[in-house]
Amino acid sequence: VRCEMLTLSTRSKEAIKTGWAMTIAYGIALYMDWEKPHWAGFAVAFTSLATVGQSLNKSALRMLGTLVTTVVALTFIALFAQDRWLFMLFISAYVGFCTYMMAGKKHQYFWHVCGFVCVIICMDAGPNSIKAFEIAILRAQETGLGILVYSLVSILLWPISSRTDFEAAAGKLASTQKQLYRSYLDLMSGQGEAGEAQAMRAQEVQEQTRFGQLLDAAETDTYEVWELRQQWGRYRSQAAELTETMDRWRQSFAEVQALDLSTLLPNLAPFGAELDERLAQIGRLLANHPPERQPAAMDLDLDTAEVGVLSHFHKAALAVTRSRLQHLELLTRSLFDSLSDIKGFGQSITEADAAPLPRVGFVPDLDRMVGAVRVILTMWLAYLALIYVDGMPGGPGFVNMAVAFAMALATMPQASVSLLFVPATVSVLFGGLVHIFVMPQLSSFIGLGLLIFGMTFAICYLFAAPRQVLGRILGLAMFVTLAAISNEQTYSFLKVANTALMFALIFLILAITAHVPFSLRPERAFLRLLGRFFRSCEYLMSTMRWDLEREVTRLDRWRETFHVREVSTLPRKLGAWGPHIDTKALSGTSPQQVQAVVTSLQGLTYRIQELLEERGSPQAEFLVQELQADIRAWRLRVQEILQRLSEDPAAGERETFRTKLDGMLDHLEERIKGALDKAPEGQFSDREGENFYRLLGAYRGVSEAMVNYAGSTDTIDWTQWEEARF
Repeated sequence: VRCEMLTLSTRSKEAIKTGWAMTIAYGIALYMDWEKPHWAGFAVAFTSLATVGQSLNKSALRMLGTLVTTVVALTFIALFAQDRWLFMLFISAYVGFCTYMMAGKKHQYFWHVCGFVCVIICMDAGPNSIKAFEIAILRAQETGLGILVYSLVSILLWPISSRTDFEAAAGKLASTQKQLYRSYLDLMSGQGEAGEAQAMRAQEVQEQTRFGQLLDAAETDTYEVWELRQQWGRYRSQAAELTETMDRWRQSFAEVQALDLSTLLPNLAPFGAELDERLAQIGRLLANHPPERQPAAMDLDLDTAEVGVLSHFHKAALAVTRSRLQHLELLTRSLFDSLSDIKGFGQSITEADAAPLPRVGFVPDLDRMVGAVRVILTMWLAYLALIYVDGMPGGPGFVNMAVAFAMALATMPQASVSLLFVPATVSVLFGGLVHIFVMPQLSSFIGLGLLIFGMTFAICYLFAAPRQVLGRILGLAMFVTLAAISNEQTYSFLKVANTALMFALIFLILAITAHVPFSLRPERAFLRLLGRFFRSCEYLMSTMRWDLEREVTRLDRWRETFHVREVSTLPRKLGAWGPHIDTKALSGTSPQQVQAVVTSLQGLTYRIQELLEERGSPQAEFLVQELQADIRAWRLRVQEILQRLSEDPAAGERETFRTKLDGMLDHLEERIKGALDKAPEGQFSDREGENFYRLLGAYRGVSEAMVNYAGSTDTIDWTQWEEARF
């Protein structure tokens, strides 16, 4: 008789691993007679991820955060034990700082743990320094136990290395970038589908994020990746720069559609084919195959005779497009060299030291500050309720849970509090039934262990998909909280009812603070960010003047840095809010229109960034003097339009913008022609002339981007967005 072994799915294996880790962690904590064994359960629940590397990364951040915040919490208790208001003031300020840092790019989970663990230790201990030390040590012990148990289980039982997923993600990203490059090359020549390229661009952004996450995980669980972490970090930066450069290149297509690029750039076809072949070789390198050929040196030639008959603005558009293509050539060569170094098919690369950036001090992020304010307000409301409402359900745990949920929501303000209602309700009901009817029937750890394993397995199996991670974490947390497993076990329906009421009150507080200092309704948030974007654009345009005589102060540099970051980051934030807008309730608005607005704003961002970059290039003094008044008139007109848009996103329409801006550009072109005609021979160098045309192209690009924005908003009824809805 032939017997075949049962093959378990990855979903089942991961559920079994988490179930075993949870059971073992509880068993050890109960055997050691530790007071709060559910803390070890929380550590297992929150650090269980798909691969060993990801789990170890999160475990390390949780352990480090616990140790750091233990010192902070004990310091607060030692300094302010006799004044509870000063005590809470410093704790809330610390939690607000952690919330602000948590919304940054690095170590988000570390700062999350630092925030809510400090509240747990301080609230559970109060002013009692002896109890505080015991709780802090116990928290560190329990967290360390849960992390150690899950780490050992994940390493010894069906270990899943991040390396395979990482290599697959790297190859997929390179393949998508190659396809996107081909799509953009076709679009530039008037072929191809814009919609297909846009969908591919969105896919590339997702793959870039996943590649970065898996690289961090692979550095932890794969020695070969750890050894080459600096090279992989350089490759990640270059791949991100390639994405941005292609996006900037895409924004200039409309301006060169009327030009015969094959004539103006005689070797455009072989140049494009060379870049395409480099991207193909990059794919081979990522698949661990040696390259079939090395990159050939390429320069994008110009037909000077044909270029000479173009208008000045067409020359400028051609100069910008050529500059971006040449930058793509440099980036693809750098990517090839970096991968050759990583895979052992080339020599080691030494990067040139970058010029140090000027230091301007701390530059705040307004949205992160608002998130921190909401968390602080949530904490104070929960604390005041605990003090002044007799018999508050949950006791100090009410404040602990409120802060933990508020900090989690601060990183995703687009998520409505109502999304937590269903998983929380189901978890409370299910966990309550187990607590009341099942657990009293258990008489030994064998039965309890089977229950812990079965419940953990069921939750992890049912909520295995990445998009269900919130339900999985909430389900495990509710089970651990409601089960209240300890050596001196008690069972009470009142405990379940109090827990349910505690979460209901927490959600009520979160719903209140969601409207402070302003509403988080998606369309309102979108309009608010839109106004900030145009105000920052207006300020940056005001700095682009040739007649600036006074010295630039440190405050001026700080303000410019702040607004540059606003303009750079707000389109991405608007893109995050867009999918959450209920377009069904807004007649005349579709998700495609909202995405078109975001895309047009990203284009305007790139144009303004280019204008800032080109402004610093050396310009011919003769042209500066001749065209100063005309450039100033154009700039003031653009500032006026941006100021109107910051107050009303529908302040202009496409044809009106085009008529006004094209009229000013036509006048400027006549002035440029006159200035060049009367310029003495040798008045400015070829380099200065090229810089001038790139600067001119940047001005033209800003005008075109504003026209594109007006076109994307033609059919949107912005009045409905501002109406109150219930």
